[in-house]
Amino acid sequence: MSVRAHRPSSMPARQSPNRFRSDIQGLRAVASLLVASFHIWFGTVSGGVDLFFVLGGFLLATTLIGEHERRGSVRLWQYLTRTASRLFPMAGIVLITVSVVLLLTESPLSFQRNVTDVFAAATYWENWRLAGDATDYISAGHDKSAVQHFWAMSVQGQATLLLLAFVLILGAIAKLGRWPVRRVAVVGFALLTIASFIYALNGVAIDPVPTYYSTWARLWEFGIGAVAALVVTRIHLPKALRAVVGSLGLALVLTAGLLPSEWPYPGFIALYPVGGALLVLIAGASGEPVGGNRLLTSRPLVWLGGFSYGLYLWSWPILKLFVDLFPERSEPVSFFDGVLLLAVSIAIAWATSRLLALLGRVRNPLAQVDSTAPRWKRNPRLLTSVTVPLVGIVAFVGVQLAPGLRQEAIADLGTEQTVTSEEQLSLAITEALLEPTALDGQAVSGWDALGPEWSVNGCLTVTDDNRANCRYEPEDAAGDSGEELWIIGDSQAVSWAPGVRAAVGDETTVQLLGKSMCPFTQGAALERSGDMRDECAAHNNWVMELAAADRPDTVIISYGGWWVGEQFGDLEWNEGTTLGEGSVELVRELTDLGIDVVWLDAVTPANSLDACLAASTLDEAEESCTSSFGPEYVERRDHQAERMAAGGAAVVQTSGWFCDVDLGLCPLVVAGISVHSDPTHVGREYSVFLADVIAQGLEDARSE
Repeated sequence: MSVRAHRPSSMPARQSPNRFRSDIQGLRAVASLLVASFHIWFGTVSGGVDLFFVLGGFLLATTLIGEHERRGSVRLWQYLTRTASRLFPMAGIVLITVSVVLLLTESPLSFQRNVTDVFAAATYWENWRLAGDATDYISAGHDKSAVQHFWAMSVQGQATLLLLAFVLILGAIAKLGRWPVRRVAVVGFALLTIASFIYALNGVAIDPVPTYYSTWARLWEFGIGAVAALVVTRIHLPKALRAVVGSLGLALVLTAGLLPSEWPYPGFIALYPVGGALLVLIAGASGEPVGGNRLLTSRPLVWLGGFSYGLYLWSWPILKLFVDLFPERSEPVSFFDGVLLLAVSIAIAWATSRLLALLGRVRNPLAQVDSTAPRWKRNPRLLTSVTVPLVGIVAFVGVQLAPGLRQEAIADLGTEQTVTSEEQLSLAITEALLEPTALDGQAVSGWDALGPEWSVNGCLTVTDDNRANCRYEPEDAAGDSGEELWIIGDSQAVSWAPGVRAAVGDETTVQLLGKSMCPFTQGAALERSGDMRDECAAHNNWVMELAAADRPDTVIISYGGWWVGEQFGDLEWNEGTTLGEGSVELVRELTDLGIDVVWLDAVTPANSLDACLAASTLDEAEESCTSSFGPEYVERRDHQAERMAAGGAAVVQTSGWFCDVDLGLCPLVVAGISVHSDPTHVGREYSVFLADVIAQGLEDARSE
């Protein structure tokens, strides 16, 4: 595929490609070292990914616009195949290695999550998967995927395709207007950069987590690199000034990761490393490298830059493996351990790159019949065809099989441990507080702790399309006989489903009708839900229409709101009770239909589970395996119960199922079970552990 552009006779075609710049190779090495180092020692961003994006735009524009000027067209297919041949083999080997390790070491419960992550990485949409997971709450720190760093590769791949299409458009515009393609490209990339930067600023102001992973919010970094390639690198500066500019740029690059981590990326803070990269590119464009650019051309950095891509890909899974094997040495990673991890990552990246160089040569068939033909011929496409595409196909098959395998894994856990009464539960909680227990590594937590209703059947958000998947009927049900119970609310309602289903037994049909991030409320509470307001209102109205038509026997309502999340903006902690005010009329409408309504309060919020997972001593467990339940929580709980009762709902208080309310403390581990799947949701195992208590609570509430 190509687009030919008019070449003015006054502009001679370039006869030679741009010279090799070893300082860019060194800058690649610095970027990969920054990413690896900050992951190991600081657990935060470093600006290294931003450097890769700027360099990606710089090299793309240099290659494509330069080719357009030389020959009047762009060979896009050749560019794509060259890029794939360079990137796919290393990525494929990393994905295959990580997949095998996960398959051999992880719990069967983790298979669905792992294979989906690998599939997302191999098909270049891991960034959107992470953005969606952050929105849907599932982002517990200890559950970070071993391939989550592929989000940057996903952005790079998507941006490359978008920019290739953009270059085609720019070439067509240059041809139609009979303008120099470089001028058209400069204007086009500048406008793209401005538009993307505005989008990024708006995104980090509204919802910074998904914006961080957004390709649209990152295009401006590629755009700046492209503009640099077309304009600023043609600026010829005096040698002394180039030394200053290059040194300043390198200093900005090296110190970007020291900026406050709470400043949202990729907003204004990203201009710091991007600006540094821009200065380095300007300083090294005209003449022999000096100053900071001379440092970047040093042999060790140029050598490392040759396989910096491999270092980026290997460093994260190696760190993840270290954390899994030695959790007690990972909070934080010591200097010695960090240096060892970095050295191992460099060694593996170098060895893999050498292996690929050797495997990238295949025997030339012509050598069998022609003795003058070369015996070996480089063929990088050979590996391209059997790495990333192969991983993508196998992972796709795994994604199809994963729900059934997870369902079997849950069933294979055997008889669930349960507690028979609130008194027995209270004793278990007291014992857990007296002798806090750390999660021993065998406890089910995080994604593995989610119930099948959430992780298999996809009932986090229920619509007309998937309502049947989220309806659990008795196996021997006949006709419309038996009781029907609905569970509605936000994600809290789904996390309660395993325990409620166990509590009501096999003779009751359970229908889930919740929606993620949408409490069952209306009015002022939904007005504060931002972009989700209209979606939540429409969903709640849909549930009310179904209730009027189907008349279930019982509706259980459960949603969060123990704290003030981002969706509540300016509210203070104890004003989260606004949610309850908005629920009163909805509850009244349900009870007026003759439906029994039960308010089942949400799990009490907890601290991050990471520290408890990493705890290896009793002192560490005492410090990290309990959460507080302060007066503000009690105030919110009592107000919520009062408002629900005012609407006619029976109230089931749940705070005593998780905490010693008098002491104001809540254990994260009870009877050896992880209470939470993440800091704001009850885990499947603990939900079922409470089945008898839930059953008694429902019976007592409805009998009052």
